[in-house]
Amino acid sequence: MDPKSLMEAITTRRSIRSYKPDPVPDEAIGRIIEAGRWAPSSANSQPWDVVVVRDADMRQRIQESVQRVVARIKELRDFPFLRTFTGGYLLEAPVQLVVCGDPRFQYVSMMHGVDEQVELFALWGSVSMAIQNMLLAAHAQGLGSVVFTNFYPREVKELLGVPDPLKVICILPVGYPAEPKAAPVRRPAESFTHLERFERGKMRSDELVEDAHRDPYGVQVKNY
Repeated sequence: MDPKSLMEAITTRRSIRSYKPDPVPDEAIGRIIEAGRWAPSSANSQPWDVVVVRDADMRQRIQESVQRVVARIKELRDFPFLRTFTGGYLLEAPVQLVVCGDPRFQYVSMMHGVDEQVELFALWGSVSMAIQNMLLAAHAQGLGSVVFTNFYPREVKELLGVPDPLKVICILPVGYPAEPKAAPVRRPAESFTHLERFERGKMRSDELVEDAHRDPYGVQVKNY
């Protein structure tokens, strides 16, 4: 594999929030799911399931959950991005990949009963690696996507018939991008790379974290 091609794919992928209505071929969706299938996972547990949603009525019903969440968020806080945010781009995409995780498999971790936080990685880390593979596979085919979590998981579970104890973790809208996206700000590698021991001087301040809390989507344009 050409490492330059790999790094180009990684550095040119964008989180897309505007989609064309053009249909996405089944073969393209199959390649995205295949990429997720080959992700590493704790003890090769592969604790993921993916529901492919194309039906317009079902996507609209999911969008109703999105609208309820957005309304609740706006009750709790106010920041510039949120004033115009609707989450409508989720409905623009012709396909939604609803990614689920099976928490039963976190117990297969060798860290079960040893350290709870490390044990949780068996589920969340494994599914996250599959999601990243899927995002890159979409990008490699000229498609766009984004990790979307602004919905009530229990509602989406019920709509799609996802059984307990599985968790709906996120939705990946998939479609052809309708927007150009410039590269986002990234922290320089040297600012978070530590040699031999953690360098306390590189730790970001509580004030900066509070600034991000007040305007979470400021991180898309600010150098946090």
